[in-house]
Amino acid sequence: MWAFCFVDNRVGVGICRLQTFHVKDVLLLADDIIQSVYYNQMPDTVRRKIAVLLHRVWPEEDGLPEDTIPTAHDEALNARSFYAYADGKLVSYTGVVSKAIEHEGERFRLSGLSCVATDPDYRGLGYGLKTVTAATRWMEQSGVDLGIFTCHPALADFYHRAGSWPAVPDVSLIGSRDEGALTSDSLQVAVLMRLFSAKAIAHKKVLRNTTIHLDLPVGQFL
Repeated sequence: MWAFCFVDNRVGVGICRLQTFHVKDVLLLADDIIQSVYYNQMPDTVRRKIAVLLHRVWPEEDGLPEDTIPTAHDEALNARSFYAYADGKLVSYTGVVSKAIEHEGERFRLSGLSCVATDPDYRGLGYGLKTVTAATRWMEQSGVDLGIFTCHPALADFYHRAGSWPAVPDVSLIGSRDEGALTSDSLQVAVLMRLFSAKAIAHKKVLRNTTIHLDLPVGQFL
């Protein structure tokens, strides 16, 4: 088989007529091919291309190292990757990370979008929209209880169009229970959430008007 940083994208194309079907680990969306693979099983050549894209979108002062490949996702989060090529290069990427949490005495399995990025030269062409749509559809079918992540408030409309992700202003996220943990309030980001499973829907009351602890290592967030 061939999905932690902050969310970013600036694209806009209607998706009402997109049709998706699975051929092994490739998702075909209209006339475009969105490739999908677990990040932990991905060849280093593709990891390097993702690192190059992420560095282009969020440049590091020290530059991109030549001898090592920066890791996009914590191995423990078993990320699933979705990406698109254009003109022979990887131009758009969306990751889906997954983990279990305990909330109000219940155990929930959640996933969230991570490292959503599109090459600045290819924005506005629908690549980001399609990778997010593919990632969301995979998440819907993966068996998790809910999907949750954050984004800059200005991007909430993009995620609503790409995957019917609603903003939930009554929900706050905190990265961990440690002192100094990142929070959605301190970062001033919008929380987006969808309930997928019957269990999550049945427990909707405890998943709204609440603070959800992600139980991530200090410094990590969704």
